[in-house]
Amino acid sequence: MDRKKLFTGVSIVSLCTAIGVVGALVGCAPSQSKAESGAAEAATQEADAATMEEWGSRYPLQYGSYAEETIKSGKYEGHYALKQKLLAPAVRVERADGQTDTKLVNPYGTYDDGEVIVSGLKYDSASKQWVVEDSQLDDLSGTRERQGCFACKSSEFNTVYNENGAGVFTEKMTPEFIDSLNGQVWNCGTCHDGDPATNAPDAQLTYWTQLARESFDLLDPGERVCGQCHNSLDYRSRITDQDAMDSFSPYQYGFDVESLYHAAMEDGIYTVDEDTGIELSCLDHPDVEFLQGSVMGELGLTCIDCHMPETTDDASGATYTYHNASASPLENETALEYCLTCHEKQGISSTADMVDMVQAKQAEAAATIAELDVKFEAAYALIKDANQNGGTDEAVLQQARDDYSLAEAYYHATKGGRADGSKVVHNPMATQNYYAQAGNLLDGIATSLG
Repeated sequence: MDRKKLFTGVSIVSLCTAIGVVGALVGCAPSQSKAESGAAEAATQEADAATMEEWGSRYPLQYGSYAEETIKSGKYEGHYALKQKLLAPAVRVERADGQTDTKLVNPYGTYDDGEVIVSGLKYDSASKQWVVEDSQLDDLSGTRERQGCFACKSSEFNTVYNENGAGVFTEKMTPEFIDSLNGQVWNCGTCHDGDPATNAPDAQLTYWTQLARESFDLLDPGERVCGQCHNSLDYRSRITDQDAMDSFSPYQYGFDVESLYHAAMEDGIYTVDEDTGIELSCLDHPDVEFLQGSVMGELGLTCIDCHMPETTDDASGATYTYHNASASPLENETALEYCLTCHEKQGISSTADMVDMVQAKQAEAAATIAELDVKFEAAYALIKDANQNGGTDEAVLQQARDDYSLAEAYYHATKGGRADGSKVVHNPMATQNYYAQAGNLLDGIATSLG
């Protein structure tokens, strides 16, 4: 695969379009049953001629699991929810302050109970549309202002990029652009360059395959395929043309948080807090980076091993790759059994014990997050006061800003968007280390400005 520029085979019509999910058949190639293998051999080799329905009929077990819904606390979450969340036609609305914002409606909504919501979108059973409540408009509209929002969510963005160039990353969202995606979000072409039966999963999205640079080859395909979306990169809004894209190198110093932070700052990928002057990066969910150097990573485990385990269908006895990648491994007995192949040596004798062990680590991480939240609030208040009221040596104040900025990077990256501590399992040792470093930096601010 050519990771520098877009490759052929990315304009695949959705493998699993109507459900709307990114590596829809991520592990198909290595796990076909005999019946499915025969069907695949009989299928056309022209993968881009296949429709979602055709892929579903060829690989019903993968397709069926990929279509499973993940519901937590009354909300649809994860990959399945992306269709409702991202493919809604944009409607411009005027706010009370006179500004315009983007409201989303979705003709594909099918949930008539009127109560389930998708990340801020609520289904209106009367109009049969997904709508954004007014209170959610500001939060939901920002990324949808730009076409680059889809750079890590649909392989069809590759086609748009190939036709129009890197400027599409910062182009305004249009109904025509949404239509060009053809309903494909987290579609099979995101993870397979062709028929899933004959093309093993690997990263396909040009956004990440380009920005990964030489580090692309340092990662296993089983890491890359998920890492192309689950990474720390927040560059999309800064890609104005190909020259800008070619100038960025997020992994130039390595995969650890401090290296990612310094690369992002050098690339200008940060915002400045007006009240304090603190420069803030956005290492949002560096899952693939966190796996590097972890115990699991050193053992050769990849994301697919735990989140998309090889599964036996109860009805047919066929073995297939489970495709509900949004589901927690803690709720998947097959995944938990796989965990025990190593963790039994630690005295964990059952899947229930495995769940208890992981949840204990998550609770510990969540408690640390809560403690750090208090320290961050206090440090921010000290810096804000010094910045606005004067009287503090500028060198001391700037050091406090820099320390806060790095501490926030440690915290933000390690938390991974989850205040419940759930990401700790990817690399427990790094989690403990990064939180400790964040705490030490915040303590230093309290000493210097307190």
